[in-house]
Amino acid sequence: MNAIEKFKAALSGSEIQVLHQCLTQAMQPLPEDAVPWYLGGSQAATGHLKPAHAKVLQNLGSHWAHIPLGLHWDTPERTHASRSQALAECAKQLHDLGCVTGWRNEKFSYWEDHVIGVGPQCLEPSSQLPAAFEMERSAFRFFGLRSHAVHVNGFTNEGHLWCGRRALTKPTDPGMLDNLAAGGLPVGESLQTCGVREMQEEAGIAEDLALSAVSHGKVSTCRSVANGWHHETLWVYNLLVPPEVTPINQDGEVSELTCLSPKQVLEAIASNAFTVDAACVIAQAVLN
Repeated sequence: MNAIEKFKAALSGSEIQVLHQCLTQAMQPLPEDAVPWYLGGSQAATGHLKPAHAKVLQNLGSHWAHIPLGLHWDTPERTHASRSQALAECAKQLHDLGCVTGWRNEKFSYWEDHVIGVGPQCLEPSSQLPAAFEMERSAFRFFGLRSHAVHVNGFTNEGHLWCGRRALTKPTDPGMLDNLAAGGLPVGESLQTCGVREMQEEAGIAEDLALSAVSHGKVSTCRSVANGWHHETLWVYNLLVPPEVTPINQDGEVSELTCLSPKQVLEAIASNAFTVDAACVIAQAVLN
């Protein structure tokens, strides 16, 4: 019996149901007043805005135009470079206005649905896929854009889980329990490279061990948040942490790392002590 099987075997039927609920509740419906916006000639909404956010954008620039279904935006050139430059300026203006907070000075790529796919057909994000643009990551929720992140479950031989607690200084979900390591996918990194880096930074995991993490599918999650609409594909990896390794945070983004039994993990999930995304990632690993 492997580590994941041991974790699952320790759970009751009601606890298994809690994990199923994590996955079924991952995709929340859009708010009724959400304003879709469309890039270029796209037939699918690029993102979704709060009504107040839509008004702010229209006040900032003439390229945000009303259409019957919502808003339309693009640059005259319709290129990755021109869009990225225009959105960089827009995001900076929004930050100056206090509409975008938690500035990271790190960019995410945005791929249109027809390029990267949706749901089970979603392709792995890669520089080989042409991105529509890139933008400061802290602005993605304001614009309601789909982002990508890598999450790593750290299992022990006994079927326990190493979990991190997010530092109180984190801009999102401070103080909440999280996976062993997790992070948004920045421009220019592969999923594996991102995961290896996050494991080193957040848990002090050596590269050779980090490279042994196994891909375990993906989870899509959508929900309304204070600063906009959160839409992210979580790429799940599982790492077997040997008994001689004690994860230790290196970058100050994790206040503590603790090893929890399956029962303790489920108690924490049921009491909403884990981030929504981390709970989904644990459920994905255990149920699929």
